Amino acid sequence: MHGRTGAITATPAVRRRPGGRAVGLALWVLGGLVLALTLVRAMPHDGVTPLAQVVGVTPWVVPLALLVAATALALRRRLLAILCTAALAAQVAWVAPFFVPGQGIEADAQGTLRVLTVNAYFGQADAAAVVQMVHDQDADVLAVVELTADFHDGLETAGIEMVMPHHVDAKVGTGSPGSGLWSRTELTDPDTTAWSTFAMPAATVDVDGTPVRVTAVHPVPPLPEITGVWHQEMADLARRAHDEPLQQVLLGDFNSTYDHASFRAVLGDRFHDATRTAGHGLNLSWPVGERVPTFLDLDHVVVDEGMRVDDLTSLVVPGSDHRALAVTVQAAP
Repeated sequence: MHGRTGAITATPAVRRRPGGRAVGLALWVLGGLVLALTLVRAMPHDGVTPLAQVVGVTPWVVPLALLVAATALALRRRLLAILCTAALAAQVAWVAPFFVPGQGIEADAQGTLRVLTVNAYFGQADAAAVVQMVHDQDADVLAVVELTADFHDGLETAGIEMVMPHHVDAKVGTGSPGSGLWSRTELTDPDTTAWSTFAMPAATVDVDGTPVRVTAVHPVPPLPEITGVWHQEMADLARRAHDEPLQQVLLGDFNSTYDHASFRAVLGDRFHDATRTAGHGLNLSWPVGERVPTFLDLDHVVVDEGMRVDDLTSLVVPGSDHRALAVTVQAAP
C-alpha cells in the first residue's frame, strides 16, 4: 500500500522592521511636524494665523529634522528618512548663513556709526543701566521702544542728555506705544507721523558727511487676533523704507524673525539684516527673564545693502524682557 505524500507549503516569515508599529507611528508624527514646519518656512506669505506665530521656530527644526532622519534611516523607514533629509537640507540652507562671518569693518575706518536698540518693556527697564550701556558701547545713536514718560524721565535723570543731547520721540505715555531716538549729533528732518499703532519715529544723522536716515522700528506683535495688523504694518514699513532715497538704518523690535516672509519683504533686494551679515550666529533676543529660554530673534538692525557691519553685541538690559543689540555700521565703505 502506497501512501500519498502531501506537499507542504512553507509560509514566509514576515520581516518586521525594528521598533514595531508604535515606534514607527511616533517617528511619522515627529516627521510630520518637521515637514509641516519646513513647509511653513517655505511659504511666501505669513500674514495669517498660525503661520506668523510658528515660523519663528525655524532654526530649532534643524536638530529635530536631523534626529528624525537619522532614526528613520536606522530603523529602515526609508521614505520618512528621505523626506526628513530633504527638509533638513532646506533648514540648514536657511540657518547656515548666520554662521558665515561677513567682511566686517577695517580698523580706523571712516564713516562709522555705532547704534544701540533697547526695548524698555513698558518702561520697566533700568534707565540708568541703559545710559551706562550707551557709555560702555560708545553708542552714537540709541533707539528705545516701549518708551514711557517715566522711562524718558529716568533717562534724563541718569544723564542721557550729557552724552546724547539730541532726541525725537512720539506717543510717549504709558504702555508700549512710545518710541524714541537719541543721538550724539544733530537729528534733522524728524518724522513722527502716526502711521502705525506703535510709534516709529525717524530722523537723519550726519555720518562723516554722509546723511543716514535712522528709524526706531516697532510694529505690533503677530498675536492671533491682530496678525493682519502686524502684516500690514510690516508691509507699510517695507514701502516707506524702499521709498526713502537716503541710506538707512532701521533698528528696534521688529516682532519678527528673519524666517518671517514679512520681515524678508522689508529687506527686499535693498537691505540686509546685520545679525545675518555679521555671521556670528543667531541673536536670540526674546524672552528674557521668563520661565522659558530665550528662543526668538525679534530685535534687529537692518542696513542698506552697501553698508558693512561689525562688533555686533547682544546685551542684557536689567528689567527688560528683550536683549539689547549694539552694532557698528559703516555708512560709506
